Amino acid sequence: MRQNAKKTALSRRLLCALLCIAFLFGALMLSACDSSDADASVEDGSEAVTDAGKSEFTLDENGMVDVLVFLEDAPKGTRITSKNTEIVKMDPTNLPRNVVTDLNDARGKYTSKDFFAGDYVIESRLLKSKPLEISDDLIKQDIARTDNDYIVVTDFIKANTGDDLYDNLQMLINKNPGRTLYFPDGEYLISHPLETSSKPASSTSFYLSGGAVIRAHEKWKADGTKRALICFGSLSEENNIRTPGSNFYIMGGILDGKGRADGVSVDSGRETLIKNVVIVNVRYGIHIKDGINNGSSDSDIDDVTIIGNGTHNSYGIVTVGYDNTISNARIYNTKVGMQVSSGTFVADCTVENTAKIEGGTGFLCSGTGDAWYSDCTSIDYDIAFDIGSTKGFYKQCNALWPSNMGAQHIAFKATSLRSAIIGCSADFPEGEIPSAFLTASGGSGKVVAPVFDTTKVNGDDVTAAYLEEGTVIITPAVIKKED
Repeated sequence: MRQNAKKTALSRRLLCALLCIAFLFGALMLSACDSSDADASVEDGSEAVTDAGKSEFTLDENGMVDVLVFLEDAPKGTRITSKNTEIVKMDPTNLPRNVVTDLNDARGKYTSKDFFAGDYVIESRLLKSKPLEISDDLIKQDIARTDNDYIVVTDFIKANTGDDLYDNLQMLINKNPGRTLYFPDGEYLISHPLETSSKPASSTSFYLSGGAVIRAHEKWKADGTKRALICFGSLSEENNIRTPGSNFYIMGGILDGKGRADGVSVDSGRETLIKNVVIVNVRYGIHIKDGINNGSSDSDIDDVTIIGNGTHNSYGIVTVGYDNTISNARIYNTKVGMQVSSGTFVADCTVENTAKIEGGTGFLCSGTGDAWYSDCTSIDYDIAFDIGSTKGFYKQCNALWPSNMGAQHIAFKATSLRSAIIGCSADFPEGEIPSAFLTASGGSGKVVAPVFDTTKVNGDDVTAAYLEEGTVIITPAVIKKED
């Protein structure tokens, strides 16, 4: 009997314990569901509300609270001011917890979503800076820094819209310092120059696919001296001989100035690469300004094609900073093919005056320092190589006049010849246009084995006075006979 009683008592105790555990489990589950529902409501965009509201706000003597509301519709991106909002008295019951109660807490901020007249101003829906506008040219709402070295522009911005994409592209640059922007095939219209920083850690590079075109919008507006579609280093000038170079670049694609904009300018910084780019309809194709490293810009230009706008103020490549390398460039339709500073190496480049502009110069070398030209060709410019008084080397360069145009035909023009002209040639046309292989006054430079037809020279040619001892002028007739 006692054993049965003990068993019965024990069974009752176990049953009570199980019932208690079940009750506690049910209470926890109900609490979790309530919490989940609250979280879901906030995540959906609805605002959590107070139970009674009285503990959440500062109440006046009547138990009311100040609430900031909109006086008018406020689409996304609207700036909060005293003119589009007002303070009203409201019962705190069921007010959102993060409703704004003081204009000073919201003044100057921007709406991240659309509001309507009479809506509460909600703190969680405000931003400190203006959000990216939602328009047809956007795929995503926000542009932010990514962890990728390459940023695909069309992940954020649509091409081929016909709209001005400047604001969005510049925002993409500013939000992602130190990154490379990749432009897939398509047209990207901009109304202002795209600007980058010269800080090594913040420099931006551009990589365009073969079918990508950055083109000047019909509302193009230059910003003072910033006239190019892409202005490298224009946002800052923080590079020196003790700091690694900026190392920004542009590769591939097409830049179309539409006769309004220049192509690429390097406003500050150094160690810039411009490669495999086609630049068309521009006044200046590439403009390398004074290098920030004591005048050294250290730019490399390779395999570019430039078509100018055919005016008397058009230049293919201009360098002011020195220590640059230019190779495999093809330049057309400009008055001056290249105007380069001293300390520059130029190789395998061709410039052609397809616009038939009188008074043009193929290669113009400024400064008095060193310059090196190898296998370069000037076509239909009045002066093929204007070398000034530079101490340079011109090796196997060519001057051609197939259209027999211009006021004069001068292969090499020097003020005081200080350079060596080695194995260079000129193909003068028949006619009465003054022609000369070399014009110069003084200097100790030398001419070695020049190639031209002396019978076609009818200008003030001084080649013989500068011939290296033991060498002669080689004429096409002599070359043909030797062959």
